[in-house]
Amino acid sequence: MKIPLILFTLVTYICAQPATPFSTKIENNGEAPNRSVDILHYNITVSFDEAHKKVLGTTAITLSPLLPALNDITLDAEDMEFSSVTIGKKKLDFSLEPKKITVQLDKPYSYNDTFTVTFTYVSTPKKGIYFVQPDSANPDKPWQIWSQGEDMDNHHWFPCYDFPNDKATSEVTGTVRSEYVFLSNGSLVSKKENKKKGTTTYHWVEHKPHSSYLIMVAAGKYTILKDKVDGIPLEYYVYNDQVDDGKACLSVTSDIMHFYNQRTGYHYAWEKYAQIPIHDFMYGGMENTTATTMLDWELVTNARARIDNSPTSLIAHELAHQWWGDVVTCKDWRHMWLNESFASYFDPLYFEHAFGEDEFTNIMYGLQQSGIRSDKSRGRKPIVSVGSYTTNLYPRGASVLNMLRFVLGDDLFFRGLHYYITKYQFTPVETDDLKNALEECTGQNLYWFFDEWVYKAGYPVFDVSYTYNDTTKTIALRVRQTQKQDSLTGVFQMPVDIETVTSNGSATHRINILNADSVFTIAVPEKPMLVWFDKGNHLLKELHFTKSVDEWKYQAVHGSDVVARRIALEELADNGSQNGMLPLFTSIAKSDPFWSVREEAVKSIGKIKETSLEKTDALLAAMNDVKSNVRAQAASQLGSIHTAEVSAVLRQAIEKDSSYDVERNAITSLAKVDSTLALPVLLSKVDQWSYANRVSSAALNAIADLDSAKALEIALRKVVDASQDRGRYGAMRILRKYGKGNKKVIQTELSLVHDKSIQRWIVPALGDNADSNAIPVLETIANDDSNPAHDEAHRAIDKIKKRMGQ
Repeated sequence: MKIPLILFTLVTYICAQPATPFSTKIENNGEAPNRSVDILHYNITVSFDEAHKKVLGTTAITLSPLLPALNDITLDAEDMEFSSVTIGKKKLDFSLEPKKITVQLDKPYSYNDTFTVTFTYVSTPKKGIYFVQPDSANPDKPWQIWSQGEDMDNHHWFPCYDFPNDKATSEVTGTVRSEYVFLSNGSLVSKKENKKKGTTTYHWVEHKPHSSYLIMVAAGKYTILKDKVDGIPLEYYVYNDQVDDGKACLSVTSDIMHFYNQRTGYHYAWEKYAQIPIHDFMYGGMENTTATTMLDWELVTNARARIDNSPTSLIAHELAHQWWGDVVTCKDWRHMWLNESFASYFDPLYFEHAFGEDEFTNIMYGLQQSGIRSDKSRGRKPIVSVGSYTTNLYPRGASVLNMLRFVLGDDLFFRGLHYYITKYQFTPVETDDLKNALEECTGQNLYWFFDEWVYKAGYPVFDVSYTYNDTTKTIALRVRQTQKQDSLTGVFQMPVDIETVTSNGSATHRINILNADSVFTIAVPEKPMLVWFDKGNHLLKELHFTKSVDEWKYQAVHGSDVVARRIALEELADNGSQNGMLPLFTSIAKSDPFWSVREEAVKSIGKIKETSLEKTDALLAAMNDVKSNVRAQAASQLGSIHTAEVSAVLRQAIEKDSSYDVERNAITSLAKVDSTLALPVLLSKVDQWSYANRVSSAALNAIADLDSAKALEIALRKVVDASQDRGRYGAMRILRKYGKGNKKVIQTELSLVHDKSIQRWIVPALGDNADSNAIPVLETIANDDSNPAHDEAHRAIDKIKKRMGQ
């Protein structure tokens, strides 16, 4: 699964976004419950009462006992009314608990028995399956039905063992309106139309075992595009009015799949691979076996949006799950990194393949920094733990896999992964299975690595310095670890590559760090112009390297990887030695071959406090960079320079730049540079469509800085307009910031509190803003555990009561 970019940004940098499913309050601390049966097959037949949002279902479950004398079975089932439970023609007695159904069998069954229990029921699900429908506020919303099983939500629409440590084959037969298509797992074996009823029945079969949370359905109006790679059928479900954009976005799938087949040495295991965009999805994507669901606005973007927001990363992440998460699946949620960290690593591996080592190194640096920020803001937590942070499971886990690749080398690492997935294919796994498989295949003892990076927490903080001895032609490299040490975090033992550069060229020296404070002697032919710790940036770490300004300047230009050059620029811009740096920053902004280094150079130019003609010219020149990220950074930095020329360039960028991100940043800067001229421009942009409403949200925020009353008026209009979608979130920020105590704002928030698409933003706003009159409606949400906003509602109630002195 991949959470949306907007939500991931909030998780990473603010760490306040509601948790993703696998870090919610899971029963039994996320550990696997005891099982009395082995489920072999699910045969699910469903039709839908869309008007009442009901599922009419029959599920036949074939199973085998794990006990010597099985008299009853208990399965997960919620929001269901059962009309019958049978074995063959025999009706069975059953009893219901809030989240379970217990069935009394007709006789004791033993290990050697296999039998099928059939459940007939009507479900009115609170979660697990969702009915998307137009309404008066948003008449253009599409009609859709789709499921979301992870972590344990599928039992809301069919009875099952709803935990990942059991795998079974499955088949789903679904009857929908004939104008719909119906997608599920595996192969489509039949499609029958009933013209009299205006329905079509689809029968899908998944022949290989998978965990119950990976069973899915999706129905709606789509055009199906087809492709094939390495003998695997590919299906792209796209909205009927987005065929060209859908094809442009999804056509990369074939190259990604071919790369994964080659890189893993394990050919794609399933019958097909389909991708389908769905509306109002709560995540970026979900890796259902053979049929990935994806948030529609992230997946299918127009050509302009793709300049800054290509869906390739999302596509690569979810496709990687078909190996890591579907073929091998975490046995319980404590080991969720075996799903998510692998997908989060194979995604940048594809970028390494397609776009080069610099792109890969740059992505990995961002993931490492995300993991470090999470540790600092949320506290240290092992990757394998109950409720492991999202940032542990995604960026930190990917960083750990990259370090494991560095420790083993490419050949052993990928050969070990091939051995692991082959050995445990179609079974649930835990972390020791990965460790043991790698050790068996490579002959390496990896206990130390998994202990310090996976089962414990934290990261090394290195203080590094060196001295050169002209007599011995050596450097003495001192490496100290200064992180806090306790039961969670100790001294990290890792190999590290040290790069030295002299007039004779570059050399790489591998050292092995074993202690908290060590000195390493490294031979060099002359005094080095550059010494760099962790060449290639393989380690998850915080680095403090003592060196001269001249050395940092040399590294900023000549560093062998993009991270070395970026870090040098950061040091030069932040260490108080900015005098005389403008020519260097300007040169790098123009000439560095990699875009993120040029972007960092532009950012460094902006940090120079003194405004000069040279600084202005350097930033204006960066507005012509071929890469939109660099232009967007330049547009942002120009907000501190109040000249007519800058104002004109920003206005031109707003009207003509091909990038939404450049336009957004130019809007923000224009409001700072020329507030009088900016306001009519901002008002003209506040309702403009853009990817994720980025332009209109930037315009609204800028208006708020100039005229908060006007912004509040606009935000009140936009927040009730469901067609604005992501723009409503920006409107909510304005209401929270400027609308405290405003009766109209409170009334608007109360009127929208049950709107699920914005509820998670409305509820905390009521906590900030409302009085005791809001408590009853908040209690309704707080008492509904199935509502994603229930924790926020509890906090909002506490805030109101505290303010009232209760």
